[in-house]
Amino acid sequence: MATIRVDVSPDILRWVRDLSFHGDRDLAAFPKFDAWVERRAKPTLNELTRLAKTAGVPFGYMFLQDPPAWELPIPDFRDGFAPGSTKPSPDLMAVLNQSLTRQDWYRDYAQRHGLPEVAVVGSARERDAAGTAADIRTALAFELSQRTGTWSDTRKYLLRAFERLGGLTIATSMVANNTKRPLNPAEFRGFALPDSLAPLVFVNTKQTLNGQIFTLVHEFAHIWRGKAGIGNEGPDRDGQYDIEKWCNQVASQVLVPEEELASHWASVRTLPIPDALDKLARVYRCGTLVVLQALRRYGLEAFSDFQLVYENEERRLKRLADKEKPSDGGDHYYNQPYRVGDRLSRAIIGDTVEGSTTYAEGMKLMSMRSAMNFDEYARRLGVSR
Repeated sequence: MATIRVDVSPDILRWVRDLSFHGDRDLAAFPKFDAWVERRAKPTLNELTRLAKTAGVPFGYMFLQDPPAWELPIPDFRDGFAPGSTKPSPDLMAVLNQSLTRQDWYRDYAQRHGLPEVAVVGSARERDAAGTAADIRTALAFELSQRTGTWSDTRKYLLRAFERLGGLTIATSMVANNTKRPLNPAEFRGFALPDSLAPLVFVNTKQTLNGQIFTLVHEFAHIWRGKAGIGNEGPDRDGQYDIEKWCNQVASQVLVPEEELASHWASVRTLPIPDALDKLARVYRCGTLVVLQALRRYGLEAFSDFQLVYENEERRLKRLADKEKPSDGGDHYYNQPYRVGDRLSRAIIGDTVEGSTTYAEGMKLMSMRSAMNFDEYARRLGVSR
């Protein structure tokens, strides 16, 4: 059988290279790539298929003559990413488009089942940050006296609390359960997709656990404001956009309420800064950097060199993180309710069991490759036939 070779536009090949091959993804696996670009050789169909898969680019794009428009479908509020200056990676586009597909599916599901609108969506359009934070703490039952457990428990609680209101959550570090396509926290940390029936928040878990908690609450603020967007938010910066500054203020007030911090700070302020921050972080169940920023934001401590203090704390946290044993990824079925969301998982499985959604569609929505995995996941959730 003759080998099938494909004539590919050099512009498309350059676009794929510039878009996807950097960092851990180099072109060593494609030694003839330069020859393809220079038209001294043509890739085989198998080579082209492998290139598209490795790059995370839809295979059909490889047959275009000119690079496609590759734009984010929601507002881009990432700090340091001027609109249009940096194209989103295939990984970001993949999880964003999949999230939009899941949201569309769930909206239809909610309409078919007569589910009520999620009242919190857009409820803070005219509210200030402090008032919105108070509303969020009340709605999620997340007052200081109600917080227990570890930081991991806090993240899980916040995810499930939002879902109890009717929202959807996705917390993952990869594209479609593919460990070879990790998400880059430097590119984005989360995004929010407000919708009256299917509000969705996405958290990139390739960041620290404390960072995930901050991102999660920041995205909640977007939902309460009714403003979609993607960001690389963090407690160390308020960003260049007013909406990001507001959402950061809300997140800070949710996690570390101003009216309670003063008394707690008074009880530990004589301790060395790292010890004081550790004690306060245990009280609030959030990261020490969030607490440190709150102390400055609320004017409770006049640091002679805040940037130095912040950088020292960052270095300390990195040393502690480096000592921790790396995770092996854990059990797939345990992680799936985070990667898809518990509410969405149960809806998809239930609808599939009832026959309203096909197995093929249900598996695709949950990034599962086999009916056996689908059935086992359903069994563990207690939604099996």
